[in-house]
Amino acid sequence: MSSTTNEVELEQYDTTSQTISIADRLPELSNEAIVDASEDEHVEWAQGMLQHYSPGSIHEMSSSGITLQIISEDTARCISIYNHGHCLFMLRMLIQTFEHADLTLELDPHTVLRPYEAPEEQEQEQEHVTPQAASSNDFAIEVV
Repeated sequence: MSSTTNEVELEQYDTTSQTISIADRLPELSNEAIVDASEDEHVEWAQGMLQHYSPGSIHEMSSSGITLQIISEDTARCISIYNHGHCLFMLRMLIQTFEHADLTLELDPHTVLRPYEAPEEQEQEQEHVTPQAASSNDFAIEVV
């Protein structure tokens, strides 16, 4: 294989994975989703979260696959998100909530796009792990 072919392959890889911003990956919201994200309860949650944590604190939104870092009482930074449609949709909803509340949610270039692994794949991997033999020093609960 020539060096020119390798350079072209590397350029293609770089342009597809490195230069697409997180913001460019986010879906458009329907009018219904915009209204939902702008509801008072969501705005109050965002404001309360930012006021609750001190700067530098991490807020894990595990059901949405989003990890935030608190910057100030009016700014958070998305530091990671799973590469999955639901997670990207939830991030777009969160951005809408922040905008409606006059808060700032920073994305690029701070956000790391994490590979998504389906739960079934995780379970299959765990099945292949051999458990360690129990020692006599291990604590055990007797089931009656």
